Amino acid sequence: MTEVQVENIIVSFSVSSSLDLAQLAEILPDAQYHPDDTPAIILQFSHPHSMAALSSTGAVVLTGPKNMDAVHDVVKMVLDRLNVVGVDCEESPELSVQNVTVSTDLHQEIKLRSLAKFLQIPAYSPRVFPGLVYREEDPNTVILLFDSGKMVCNGKSVEDATVAVEKMVEKLVSFGIKMEENVCRK
Repeated sequence: MTEVQVENIIVSFSVSSSLDLAQLAEILPDAQYHPDDTPAIILQFSHPHSMAALSSTGAVVLTGPKNMDAVHDVVKMVLDRLNVVGVDCEESPELSVQNVTVSTDLHQEIKLRSLAKFLQIPAYSPRVFPGLVYREEDPNTVILLFDSGKMVCNGKSVEDATVAVEKMVEKLVSFGIKMEENVCRK
């Protein structure tokens, strides 16, 4: 089984039916608010390294955590900050995972032009993008392959992305890449 490393989880949730961003920006000491650039308040966290974007509709998009425990920690930090400044928040908001990014390293080079022909991907253009973009049969996953042997997969869940990586490894083996036991490791 190919081991993958979770690089990022993007989650959305709602804290309220509306937020006054200008007012919150004045009272939240670490809030970044530049309404001409982005119509959201940005809160950054160092542990776990992550960021939350709060919109006027009360929606929050969280990015950066590498596991669901970290997601829950950051959600709690967002709710705590809002509660301290008087925003009445939903105590346990429903979380919706929007995207998960995983990666692995095959520890060998891949001839992407040949692989693109093998996988019948006509749009491979290394001058436009240095990787091969492969859209699996599952519309919820996209794989990026690089000639260095690195592979990145975006999906709706860790399981979806891991399954897509496994299927790609099977295709790479049929392409002629030799996979040794435990070659792909964290």
